[in-house]
Amino acid sequence: MKLPFLVNMDNIAYGSADEAYGGYLNAYSFQDITLEEWIEQFRTRVLNAMGKEYLPIYRMADGEYRFLLGRKYNLKKKNRLVRDILAVTAEKLRLTNPNKWKTSWGEQYSKEEVKLLRIELVEHIKYISHKGMLACYLNENGLNAFTEHNSSLIEFFEKNQIEFHCENYIPFHFVVGILVRNGWQDFIVGRKILVVTGTDAKKELNISKTLEKLGALKVDFYNISKTSSLTEKLNLKNYNTKYDICLVAAGIGSANILRQLRPLETVALDIGGYMNCLEDPRQRQHGGIFKLPIL
Repeated sequence: MKLPFLVNMDNIAYGSADEAYGGYLNAYSFQDITLEEWIEQFRTRVLNAMGKEYLPIYRMADGEYRFLLGRKYNLKKKNRLVRDILAVTAEKLRLTNPNKWKTSWGEQYSKEEVKLLRIELVEHIKYISHKGMLACYLNENGLNAFTEHNSSLIEFFEKNQIEFHCENYIPFHFVVGILVRNGWQDFIVGRKILVVTGTDAKKELNISKTLEKLGALKVDFYNISKTSSLTEKLNLKNYNTKYDICLVAAGIGSANILRQLRPLETVALDIGGYMNCLEDPRQRQHGGIFKLPIL
């Protein structure tokens, strides 16, 4: 199965996404639809679920793809082909290497853990695909950034019986997009928010200040491991607030966290690195196109 349409993402946030991604950023789609129509559908679905029903939304990009599918050559990036070949070779050698698997988020898993955790992650994704949505980095862009998995992702989903269709797929950039575009207030102002990430007291204070400045009514935290979110077990017995939204940043392990948030019966958004913007308003994400809607 191949998604037949491409939707231009240029106006997904601030500035030009096309410019940030080397001239164009187009997301694959099941539908012949405009960006505005598509993101409005997503926005409405999230708003309708807030505080009412469980809706987990998991972002998948290079980190998740490499963990599940392994590194692949990016033949479109000729200047990095040798580097890619060396990286793929090094990864294959990891099968006999005692070093831990490390991610950019900071997760670390031993080689003994990885095989089982891959199986568990597939099960988490399968669950989320049925109960919520997958925000996949499945696009073409002028930088050819992380396009090497485009041809194998859907085949991987089919092989593992992961639902993937127009009702549960959105582009990777949509998740943060609704938090920074016009109308972002609907998700933050007057809302009770649970933040689930690896934190410390200083980080929690900064994130709280930012969300309160944006208009949040209440901000609570669930502190998870910074290095092993895929193995984290949540205990929500003391979380009795009726939250409007959960903001999650846990790397590839976010799927495990999102799944366990079901008892809260609300929207659970995997916002990834955007959490850095909430901690430090000077931060920018994804080529600078994602930043706080106000400073």
